[in-house]
Amino acid sequence: MNKGLKKIIFNKNLPILLLIGVLLWAMYLLTIAMQSAEQFNRLYLWLVGAALLAVFVLLLIIIQRIVWLYLRRRQNAAGSQLTTRMVLMFTGLSLPPVIIVYMFANLLVNRYIDSWFDVKTDEAFRDAITLGQIFLDTQTLAHLNTGKDLAEQLADIDPLNQSIYLDRLLDTTKATSLSIYNANGRLIGSSDLDPLNLPQQVMPTSAYNEASNNRNYARVESAGDEGLQIRVAVPISSRQSISVGSHRLLQALFPIPEEYEGLTINIETQYHQYNKQTFQRQQLKSTFLIILTIVLLLSVLLAILRAFSSARKLAAPIRLLSEATEAIAQGNFSKIIPVDSKDELGMLVQSFNSMSAQIATSSALAHRAQSEAENQRTYLEKVMSHLSSGVISIDHDLRVRLSNEAALKILHLEAINITNQNIDYLAMKNATLAPLVSLIKQKVDDQTNYWQQEVLIAEDSLRRVLLVRGSQISEKEIEGGGHVIVFDDQTIINQAQRDAAWSEVARRLAHEVKNPLTPIQLSAERMHLKFTGKLSKEEDEILNRATQTIVSQVAHLKTLVNAFSDYAKPPELKKELGGLNQIIQEIVDLYALSQPSIQFKLELSEPEPQLLLDQGRIKQLLTNLIKNAQESADNVIITISTRRTDNALLLTIKDNGHGFNADIMEHIFEPYKTTKPGGSGLGLAIVKKIVEEHGGTITAGNHEHGAIITIYLPIA
Repeated sequence: MNKGLKKIIFNKNLPILLLIGVLLWAMYLLTIAMQSAEQFNRLYLWLVGAALLAVFVLLLIIIQRIVWLYLRRRQNAAGSQLTTRMVLMFTGLSLPPVIIVYMFANLLVNRYIDSWFDVKTDEAFRDAITLGQIFLDTQTLAHLNTGKDLAEQLADIDPLNQSIYLDRLLDTTKATSLSIYNANGRLIGSSDLDPLNLPQQVMPTSAYNEASNNRNYARVESAGDEGLQIRVAVPISSRQSISVGSHRLLQALFPIPEEYEGLTINIETQYHQYNKQTFQRQQLKSTFLIILTIVLLLSVLLAILRAFSSARKLAAPIRLLSEATEAIAQGNFSKIIPVDSKDELGMLVQSFNSMSAQIATSSALAHRAQSEAENQRTYLEKVMSHLSSGVISIDHDLRVRLSNEAALKILHLEAINITNQNIDYLAMKNATLAPLVSLIKQKVDDQTNYWQQEVLIAEDSLRRVLLVRGSQISEKEIEGGGHVIVFDDQTIINQAQRDAAWSEVARRLAHEVKNPLTPIQLSAERMHLKFTGKLSKEEDEILNRATQTIVSQVAHLKTLVNAFSDYAKPPELKKELGGLNQIIQEIVDLYALSQPSIQFKLELSEPEPQLLLDQGRIKQLLTNLIKNAQESADNVIITISTRRTDNALLLTIKDNGHGFNADIMEHIFEPYKTTKPGGSGLGLAIVKKIVEEHGGTITAGNHEHGAIITIYLPIA
């Protein structure tokens, strides 16, 4: 099928166009029908009904479109409000001229119809008819007188000769037929110009009755195809004595001239037509009013339909532009609007398509740049997340722009989001960070390009040392500029350095002290053996006390040297998979038998996790801690508890003693740090070393009723 024909057939406006065509055709037929009364009476109702039905269908179509437009406005559809305004505007522009034309047309039609029935016209018709009637009356009277004259001439004519005499009289008069009837109405003589026109010769009953009663009869009547004629019937009065039954009647037929006859008939016809139209005057006005109203409705409805069509056509590019704009706002840059016209709207659509293509290109470039920046940011965040150093980036307003996990962990702010917060927010969440915050603010105010300084953070019983480094970033390097703060927890490093130093000291002390101890002990024992019994009793007692003191002190020094050796170079670990609760129970049972004065409270978790432990070293750890707790009070109560965390076992040992001295808290795990008389200060140092050998961590502090040691051991 041809594409053009297919487009016409499937055009959604085709039914409306056909309906309009039917309506116009009905109006045309109605106009033609008004020219003929017969056609008008036959087609009027059908044509008006068809026109009104078409108008009703058009009205339904318009209502459907109004409802459609209302629903689109309720849905805030693109272009609906503009379409509404344009429909109202077009409708408002079209209604006034249509209504004005309707009013003037109705006025002119009424005046035109009224002009048909003007009083002068009616008088002219009446005068013409009266004139024609006077003419006919004059002719009738003249022919009646002629008939009377003929009757007088025939009065004395012998009935046997009257036919011959009638022929003579017919030739001398304008009559077309002369006939004589007896008293019984029987034709007894006649003379005719047209002998075949017998129906016209027969005397009508009315004429016979008039003439037989001695009254004259004269009437104008139709002569069939011959036109009009005047029939005259008069009695023939005989002056001679004639027998009864000789009473006769004369009938004469006189034709009316054709020129007068045509004028008379035409006047009568026009007069009857005029009377008929006068009778239909109001009907004509109503009919024309209906036609004009239908035309008005048709014009208004067509104007509204055209307004809808034009508004939709004009608003379509704007609606498409609105939809495309929303699509672009949602990130869809592939929306292309078809260009259906070459006017300003078409140019606008072309410009929009060009802009959309440029935006798509720019968006792709921006997306690519953003993706690269995001990749770099992700890479930077991953790098920072693997750094052991804490990193914080702040702007010139001291607001945190970036931080890594290590920073939050070092600052003990793991569960807090510090991004976009002022640097003072750190001190608000953790008061111990006030020295760090103060240092950062001071360096930022001083506009120092690069600086480095240690900060002491005091947290209850724990003191940490942070090595803080700062660098200023110019606005050329990054938009807005700012500062980068990098810090490390030097506490462990410093402790490791001190531990290494003490290990070296312990190793040298053990080496230097251990070598002469045995000769000293042997020399003292020999002196005791050699001089015992050879001196006086008093001197012997002095010697005995001196040698015993030397031997006991040497033994004590050997114990101390062995402790130094263990601290400096611990024995090789023999780790085995097992539980900590059983080891704790064994140590507690041992102390319960040997030192029943110690009261233990055990809070051991069940089921216990499995750990890789060197049982000998762990027992040494527990023994040292219990010994420290035992020495802290007379009636000591030691609470030992275990609890599983995410990936570690938490071991807590508490006592009810006096707690740790605040002066040594910073160096509590270092050798020779003790407040006990005669203490070596190696107990907690060895405990810390054992914990580190097992990959754990240890902290010491005070609680409300004594000291507390907290140990984390990794779960296997």
